[in-house]
Amino acid sequence: MRKRLGALSLPGVAILVLLSPPAFAEVFAQAGQFQSGSKPVDEIHCVPDGHGKHPAVILLHGASPQAMAIRSLRSICTDFATQGYYAMAVEYYSQTGAVGPAELGEMAKSFPIWRAEIEAAIEALKSNPDVAPDRIGLVGYSLGAFLALSVGASDGSRIAAIVEYYGGMTPALRNGAATMPPVLILHGDADQIVPVAQAQRLEATLAEYHRPYEAHIYPGAKHAFNFQIPGWYNADFAKDSWDRTLAFLAKYLSDSPTSARSAPATRPAN
Repeated sequence: MRKRLGALSLPGVAILVLLSPPAFAEVFAQAGQFQSGSKPVDEIHCVPDGHGKHPAVILLHGASPQAMAIRSLRSICTDFATQGYYAMAVEYYSQTGAVGPAELGEMAKSFPIWRAEIEAAIEALKSNPDVAPDRIGLVGYSLGAFLALSVGASDGSRIAAIVEYYGGMTPALRNGAATMPPVLILHGDADQIVPVAQAQRLEATLAEYHRPYEAHIYPGAKHAFNFQIPGWYNADFAKDSWDRTLAFLAKYLSDSPTSARSAPATRPAN
């Protein structure tokens, strides 16, 4: 049986200690659907061990081929469930075609449909008996981060926190930052897909509106640095960003934050 790493917190310091093997049931990703505008949206969800209402996270993939997009989040889904979160990865391509990183016109055309699907996912979780309806967060990667921030800017009261990996917020939504929920910004300064200027503008906007946020820029990191893409993946940054994500979500989603049960750093290619 594997041993696990737990985290002890001291002022400004995180210390990892070896703990006894946990007695948690194995977590599996399960396929499901919900409705958005009377049309089905595919998702995979991972249910944590234990009874009661759990905090939840909605995972949003980046611009990838449809066969890869949601599949790339499967391990992240199970990792979050191991941490005690009800996790749902939304296939927001369900009512549109897939897009590539350079297909900005197709993104703009499909963006309202995708956002409506994500808003429907939030409502589906709010009515789920396994989920605490006031403790739902969004975790978005690249295009998924733009979508997460768009939802937060349109009605920040519906979600409790956003973690955005190498995304940004369109200027048209800037005023929506006034009611944005807490945001964690994670970006690489060598990102050539979504330049780090996007993260810097988002940070400046949140600061201007006095919204709670945290930000960390990784020196030399490229786009999707926490997915196993040759030339982009950085194991140290992947682990650090995961640890920051868990700490941030524990702060804003958990009734009684607990130490991390694991800190996986390896992700399949997005």
